[in-house]
Amino acid sequence: MTPVLASSRDGPARAVGRNVLGKSVPPVRIHAHPLRKVRGWEEHLEQISTDLRRVVSDRRSRVLMVKAAPGGGKTRLLAEAATVADDMGFTIVGGVVAGPDAVPDMAHLPAATQVRVAGSSTDRFSSPRATSLVEATGARLRRAANDVPTVVTLDDLHLADFPTLMALCDLILALKGRPILWLLTFTSATSAAPSEQASMCLSRLRGRVAVEPIRRLSPLSNEALEQLVTDHTGSVPDPTLLALVESLNDTPSAVIELIRGLMEDGVICTVEGTLRLTPGTPGSSRDVNAVHVPAPVPKRLSSMIEENLLRLSDSTVKSLRLAAVLGSPFAPEELSAMLDESPAGLLTAVHEAVERGVLVCCGQNLAFRTESIWRVLLDSVPPPVRALLRRQAAETLLRRPDGAERAALQLVHVARPGDAKDLDVIAEGARRLVATDPTTAASLAIRGMELLDPGQDQRVRLANTAVKALTKVGRLDEAVTLARDEIEVAAAPTSVPPARDIAALQASMSTALLLRGDASAARQATDDVLARQAGGLPRAEVVITRLAASYLIGDSTAVEQARTILSRPDRRDRAVRVSAMTVHALDRWRTGHVVDAVGILRDAVALNHVGETVQVLDPCCFLAFALVRIDEFGEAEEVVRGYGRTTASTESSPATAVQAVLRAPLHLAQGQLNEAEQVARVALRQDGPYMPVFAPQAFLVLAHVALRRGTPAQAAIHLKALEGEGLQHSSSPWQAEYLLLQAQLAEVNDGPAAALEVLTETGAQPITPREIVLEDPAVAAWWVRCALTADQPEIAGGVVDTIEDLSKLNPEVPALFAAATHARALAEADTDALAEAGRLHRNPWARAATAEDRARIFLFRGDHESAITELDCAMNAYNQLGAEREAARVRAQLRGLGVWRRHWKQAKRPLSGWESLTETERKVAKLVANGLTNQQAADHLFISPHTVGFHLRQIYRKLGIRSRSALIRYDASRVSRPEAS
Repeated sequence: MTPVLASSRDGPARAVGRNVLGKSVPPVRIHAHPLRKVRGWEEHLEQISTDLRRVVSDRRSRVLMVKAAPGGGKTRLLAEAATVADDMGFTIVGGVVAGPDAVPDMAHLPAATQVRVAGSSTDRFSSPRATSLVEATGARLRRAANDVPTVVTLDDLHLADFPTLMALCDLILALKGRPILWLLTFTSATSAAPSEQASMCLSRLRGRVAVEPIRRLSPLSNEALEQLVTDHTGSVPDPTLLALVESLNDTPSAVIELIRGLMEDGVICTVEGTLRLTPGTPGSSRDVNAVHVPAPVPKRLSSMIEENLLRLSDSTVKSLRLAAVLGSPFAPEELSAMLDESPAGLLTAVHEAVERGVLVCCGQNLAFRTESIWRVLLDSVPPPVRALLRRQAAETLLRRPDGAERAALQLVHVARPGDAKDLDVIAEGARRLVATDPTTAASLAIRGMELLDPGQDQRVRLANTAVKALTKVGRLDEAVTLARDEIEVAAAPTSVPPARDIAALQASMSTALLLRGDASAARQATDDVLARQAGGLPRAEVVITRLAASYLIGDSTAVEQARTILSRPDRRDRAVRVSAMTVHALDRWRTGHVVDAVGILRDAVALNHVGETVQVLDPCCFLAFALVRIDEFGEAEEVVRGYGRTTASTESSPATAVQAVLRAPLHLAQGQLNEAEQVARVALRQDGPYMPVFAPQAFLVLAHVALRRGTPAQAAIHLKALEGEGLQHSSSPWQAEYLLLQAQLAEVNDGPAAALEVLTETGAQPITPREIVLEDPAVAAWWVRCALTADQPEIAGGVVDTIEDLSKLNPEVPALFAAATHARALAEADTDALAEAGRLHRNPWARAATAEDRARIFLFRGDHESAITELDCAMNAYNQLGAEREAARVRAQLRGLGVWRRHWKQAKRPLSGWESLTETERKVAKLVANGLTNQQAADHLFISPHTVGFHLRQIYRKLGIRSRSALIRYDASRVSRPEAS
């Protein structure tokens, strides 16, 4: 054994990473000096720091033992621990066992190692000349004063022989009365020898000195793994690459080696700061319709995984290959049957695979730790043999009562076209999987269709299964396209599938059409289904879809149909009854019976069984919307949470988008603009589950947020996006709010008279004032305010009568009483009543508006002091809510009274570019870029046109432009960039 000893107060030297940049311009640059920070071992360092403090306080030695796999990072951990100790004032003594025949590696040690010796005014220097690591360490420690806190780091002690370890233990015990923390590391291996050596040290020291093991250096967490890759490449890995890297997450060194290898192979690249696989590389994309088969992996990763698998026993590798054919996860009894072994016979192989991180436990099943490991093992089975094994597995699984789904996943890879027996199993398996794994069900059904000729009965049934599954996971366009194509083929003269199968497919398509927001087409599809059934009892799915579609397109028979269903509850499916209750509740809401509507929706929620499929007439959704509109925020929050608990709201499920739609108006009503915008955008995202039928609510929330923030042009864009979203019918649940926002936008752009003009427009089925004021407790007062400002008191009186009638009709609703009090007080200029309304309002927007209304009345009466007090209250409230436009309006009124309130924030900004603009300059730039004149921009911001001109000159200077047209071009290019969006 040859010691390599170093001692320093500057911390250990850091090894330089191997230079792998052989290519002239590689797509990824490996950092030669990665960041110092250790990733994922914060708890280990905290344990070491705690023991360092104990050593100082107790003035006695402590021992920490570290065991890790080769390349597991124990040496790096020692280096980081030495740095921590150095920062705390400890003297560091470090040694590494290089093996009995090795030559000491002095390359990265200083020419002379530095030791701080107590009692010395200068540092002494010496070179490690001891022939034994223990002797050298002991000599160093004995030269230091007894009271000097010291850390001794001894690495690779698994290479030490028995006498050396005994000598080390004797040294530790001899110096146990000194403040020394001993950090001893051993490398774990498959043989028992290293474990025996570590155990021997433990048994010899335990009870005589404080000794404990450091928690095992386990694989890094996903966050730490991402940070490690980022440290060595300078780019954040995307989820696909991170999943691949996780397959080699046993040790940090393996991860770094993989990244370097992928870089050398040219299969990774950086795009806008994100590290990802180069397009066309195996694993860079996957077939969404692949049936229970993991994506291919890059050759470099495959080779490294294969190398790791070679360390396993032959029997374990054989078991893992069979398991790969079975799929992931798999039941142990399935593997036992395939191997023709008893469960006890699996124990050794499974134990080894779990210990080596190849398999993990998933409840009663086992699964491969990553899909990449699964894919490499699957590819190691020759295709002809794999086909035989799949058929054997299917036969084994079919003998189990619950094996149809698993058998189908095997047969789909080996079934021949037209094989009726295999296709029956595939069809049954796909049908069962719709409830538990719709993505796999869709892939299975689509693959089954490919094995059948167009128009065959089984193919139509498989298409129906695929459409149901695709609808459940939110792939609505695919569902509709597949259904239409199959229906068109089935209509050919040469094709005569049973009418009931076509009707079932059309019924499933109608649901997808409705969720896609195409209510008219959904209604037509249900009509076609009923025509095909020729008077038979309609399917529950058809009744529900037709009811919802009829209501959404303004068919007056929908409400009557709902009443008919509710009058005969015993003859209807529970889901049908719940849908009818929802339509009935929506009708009661429109007629102003708020208490009745909310009560019916509560009953419907209690009766409803919420599954994984998103429902258009889900009472949870409309109950949440109703509760938000009457300021019952607590109950609304519970309803939203309940929806999340009872639906499969994983990140990739449509229920996630619906939850976001429910939460967005709740955040908005509570004055949480940032949160409202964030969840509304989640509901509208195009790269994940998206429910177009609920999209109007998300767009309306975004329009509200834009208006509150003083960006009416952006609000107009959001409202423009709603055109063609089914809002043309007055029965749409969002039509009243849409009309209200149009009016509020008109007020911002053209004044109160324009808002009144929008609100008085009539159509074939006009939205009533009652529906408008029910949208928000602050709306009635806003409407009265517009009418009074436009000198139309008769309109103001009509609004007051409407909200008071609603309050009398629903005396149990505090929000309506507060709204009625507010509207009446404003119409009568009663400041005391306005104060009472402010106390009654639970809606923060309405509460802030009462203060502003009181200020206006005080100003009219000449009571400037009271007006300033109320304006300050209103401005503070608007600022807290993030309502920039309202706050600016109040500040303008205060300035008119000679009161100036600071509203800007000091911030460090660059000298040029968009980021150099102040908040006010950005607002001016956006307004002007949207085509507004200086006067119009001034009106929006409640400042003078001269101030707008001043801001424009600053904007031109900072952006390096000279004209309004250049500003328009600059803004367009900025918005089009990904980082701007």
